[in-house]
Amino acid sequence: MTLLSVRNLAIALGQTRLVEDVDLDLEQGQVLGLVGESGSGKSLTCQALMRLLPPELHVASGEIILNGRDLSRASEADMRQVRGTEIGMIFQNPSSRLDPVMTIGEQITESIRYHEGASRSISRARAIELLRQVGIPDAGSRLDSYPHEFSGGMRQRVMIAMALACRPKVLIADEPTTALDVTVQAQVLRLLLDLRDRLGLAILLVTHNLGVVAQTCDWVYVMYAGRVMERGPKRAVLREPAHPYTEALLRCQPGAARPAGPLPAIPGQAPPAGAFPAGCRFHPRCPRAEPACHESLPVLQAVAPQRLTACPLAEAWRAAS
Repeated sequence: MTLLSVRNLAIALGQTRLVEDVDLDLEQGQVLGLVGESGSGKSLTCQALMRLLPPELHVASGEIILNGRDLSRASEADMRQVRGTEIGMIFQNPSSRLDPVMTIGEQITESIRYHEGASRSISRARAIELLRQVGIPDAGSRLDSYPHEFSGGMRQRVMIAMALACRPKVLIADEPTTALDVTVQAQVLRLLLDLRDRLGLAILLVTHNLGVVAQTCDWVYVMYAGRVMERGPKRAVLREPAHPYTEALLRCQPGAARPAGPLPAIPGQAPPAGAFPAGCRFHPRCPRAEPACHESLPVLQAVAPQRLTACPLAEAWRAAS
């Protein structure tokens, strides 16, 4: 069952479009990975889904259908009810999102009491259970601790507990393992998958790490310069990328290079918002670019069952490689 469906989403600053033509579908129990370099538009897309864009930005077009309701046309009062109860979000860097002068318990119970009108004792009991679910030991006593008394990995677990406090069916995880060491990163990812299995969550996972995608996701969408360049089932995309950008990202992953050789990098830099090149936005950095790539903006097209790519030369260069 499709819980979240996005069609033709565009995000703009004034008349300048920063993200455009984003379509995605997220089903119950599915983990969808949204990947790309920093500045590709991944976090902006997530903020638009939650209607939490900075005030200078706006949704210029498109639909965001959550359980049959178009969030792009919902009032702010309606959105306050939707956030937390139907769709939750784990933000980057929990240290900047947790209030340093409120206890962990106060921050978790605040949402429960606001949305459900639960009493202090009931909301506190639920908060303890949530902390247990996300693997925080001695949850009853840690409820009265402050964020600075937790490690980075524990703070991230608290953020997950807060996002799940009112039992949403869709969870957006925006770089949930940023700045965590490899061991803690693996623990957080296992926790998300366990919650998916136990609660039937649909998870939109934003990351720039294709290794994380390989471990956790069912589908992958690759973004560059505000557009989706490729999408499809995880195994197919990672095994045989259909867009030169996806191929370049895979070459840059640790372990892809020879042990004694330097880690490959994509030459050049992603274009800044508002200064996108004509034609394909990746062509200035693409080793396979042809004159036609400089002229027209490619759109997603099918190259295999369930596979779409925004490279018109995909079939030709894949056949030749």
